Amino acid sequence: MSFPVFPASGSIPPPCFYNRQGLAAWLNQNPSYKTYFTAYPNVFPYLKPSNAPNLPVGYQIANVPLSPNVTTLSQSEARRYDEYFNLFRKVYTYNMNAYLASLTSGKAPVYYRFRTYSDRSMHTAAVGVVNKLYPLQAIVGAKDENGVALGWVIPFPF
Repeated sequence: MSFPVFPASGSIPPPCFYNRQGLAAWLNQNPSYKTYFTAYPNVFPYLKPSNAPNLPVGYQIANVPLSPNVTTLSQSEARRYDEYFNLFRKVYTYNMNAYLASLTSGKAPVYYRFRTYSDRSMHTAAVGVVNKLYPLQAIVGAKDENGVALGWVIPFPF
C-alpha cells in the first residue's frame, strides 16, 4: 500500500516534519493549511473561519501570522529540545517503518522497544515536548471550513 506524498490528505508526516519550530512555523510556511486549524482556538487563537462574525475587513487566513508555542530557549534548553526531537524522530522513524511493513506483510507491527527505563522516560519527556509544539489532537481532528478532514495518518500511538 502506498500513501500520498506529504502534506496531502491521507499522507503520513515524515520524521523531518517534527522539529523545534513546531506546527505554527510549518503553517506559516504552508498557509493554505491554516484553514484546517480554525476549530482549535486554544492552540491558534487568531485563526478564524472566513464566515466568523466581526472579522476585520480584508481578513485572509493565509496572512495571519502564527507564533510558536515556545519562543525563547536558553542554550542548554535548546540542546535538550534537540535531544528530545532526535530521540522522538528515531523512534518515530522505526515505528513508521514497522507500520508500513505490517501493511505489506499482513503481520502485526513490532514497534520500538526501549532498552532501559531511562530511555523510556526520556522518550516520554520527548513526546511531551512534541505534543506541545505539534498538538496531536488538533492534527488528528483538523478539518477545513467545509468539514473536510486533513486526514494525516499517525500510524501508531504516541
